[in-house]
Amino acid sequence: MKKRTKMLAGIMAAVLAAGSLAGCGGGKSEKSDGGGSAGGNKVFNYSVNSVVVGLNPIMDATGPDNEAHNLICDPLIRNVTSDGNTTEIIPAAAESWEASEDGLTYTFHLHENAKWSDGEPLTAKDFEYTLKLMADPDTAAVNAWLFDGVIENFGEALYSKDGKTAEDIAVKATDDTTLEIKITHPASYFPELISSVFPVRQDKYEEWGESYGSSADKIICSGPFKVDSWSQNTELVVVKNENYWDAENVKLDKIVQKVIQEPATAIQAFINQEIDVVATSDPNWGEQIEGAGISHTETVPDDAPEFLMFNLKNEYLSNTKIRQALSAAFDRQEFVDTLRDGQALPIYSVMPDTMLVGEKTYTELVGGKNYFVKELQDENKDPKALLEEGLKELGKPADASQVTLRYASRGTNELSKKMAEWYKQIWEANLGINVEIDMMEWNVMWEKIDAGDYDIAVGGWGPYYNEPSAVLMLFDPENGYFNSAKTGWDNEDSKKFKELCDSAANIVDDQEKADIYLEAESLLVKNAIIAPEYLEQSPTFVANKVKNYYVSTNGYINWVAVDVEE
Repeated sequence: MKKRTKMLAGIMAAVLAAGSLAGCGGGKSEKSDGGGSAGGNKVFNYSVNSVVVGLNPIMDATGPDNEAHNLICDPLIRNVTSDGNTTEIIPAAAESWEASEDGLTYTFHLHENAKWSDGEPLTAKDFEYTLKLMADPDTAAVNAWLFDGVIENFGEALYSKDGKTAEDIAVKATDDTTLEIKITHPASYFPELISSVFPVRQDKYEEWGESYGSSADKIICSGPFKVDSWSQNTELVVVKNENYWDAENVKLDKIVQKVIQEPATAIQAFINQEIDVVATSDPNWGEQIEGAGISHTETVPDDAPEFLMFNLKNEYLSNTKIRQALSAAFDRQEFVDTLRDGQALPIYSVMPDTMLVGEKTYTELVGGKNYFVKELQDENKDPKALLEEGLKELGKPADASQVTLRYASRGTNELSKKMAEWYKQIWEANLGINVEIDMMEWNVMWEKIDAGDYDIAVGGWGPYYNEPSAVLMLFDPENGYFNSAKTGWDNEDSKKFKELCDSAANIVDDQEKADIYLEAESLLVKNAIIAPEYLEQSPTFVANKVKNYYVSTNGYINWVAVDVEE
């Protein structure tokens, strides 16, 4: 992606959840209103550990931002959490949809009574406007790159190729309630991907300009809730949208999203029944919560891989063997046990084991051959010797003590400090190199990544759909979010990687597609462009009075269904 804004792209829940409290913490009943239903007014509070940056779905796309969009905006369809760690696609603004026989044309039929919060009709033309706005390179929409190579002419318009403009993308409102989208290749994940598009309305977007979504009075809502008040560093309050097409089935009257950055504070609030959902990886806190007897527990693995990023513009890190040594030199299980209290899963592939290719998991289709970190560690029992080989290839003395690398932390909280010190200790002990720690806030770290001003940094990504390309295409050297300008990965391997990923898009056979993804991942992970670390797997404690709040690896909370009872 050619990013032209300092806002973060993608759903950065994993990036933001640097503390032990999950950034997408669940619902909570406001104790001041009697904890749930008081006088017929059902109030539900939940916390995040990072602020909502903005309410403009085109430009604001951090984890908390997307949480807010899910409350106040209605996509065409929704991918929501269900019982038993499952998800389902359900109607949203579109009451029905179908794909053509060749899988290349999707037609969405909107509810005739779909409306914006001010009572104006929500139409197919609003979605056409939104997608064309995203495809306009002057807009600099943060997630536009997701549709490059998916919607016909989208990438050509976004990157100003072949004389195409946003008006040329294959998205058309054939009437007020019918939207037609043509895609470049059959993609089983397209419904999940299009569910990430939250509409904006042209008249308001043009009236408010850059102020759209910057305050409670500069946002027009289409979802089950509308903004009542917003104090960025404190809380976002939304209330039931009486003009929502399915308002009669919305159970809650108000939801309060509170910013609680300290895990201990959030957990105490949960125990005090001031909030109804909390997640923690600290077993001591978990015991206290369980002792209170007010909740049940849901534990599922996250879908957002955490990984280390190596900047190949650094002289040492330009060498594959030196990067491989850094990846092989640390024990993922020890990392999880030491720094995450065992409440996480070590990963040896950048793909979660739940990632699908068609009906089967990617890992199953490739027979577990995607565990490239394990392969790397098995082949290099002495990673220091591997590093010394890399130094020789660079024409330098095989003296690891002459190597100094900077580690950029993703935050300044206690966990970030512990992680930095752990890596410094491990690498200095196992490799003999010197590690300098640059402690910085997460937004500063991402600005440095944008500028290519780092050696080693902590990355993470919550994919928008459950298919390997959702992760692999992040590293497309030309148009990916982590492109060559940020990673320095600009060589024959990166070109081969792009060719593989591009070719996989046109493959129908699931096994053949998975095998191509495997070859691409080998270039990314075994050659240590990145080093996978772990997946979050913290228990989520849900108050017993909360109904229909499901925790799953993928999907958004279905806020229409969530309820609180006494």
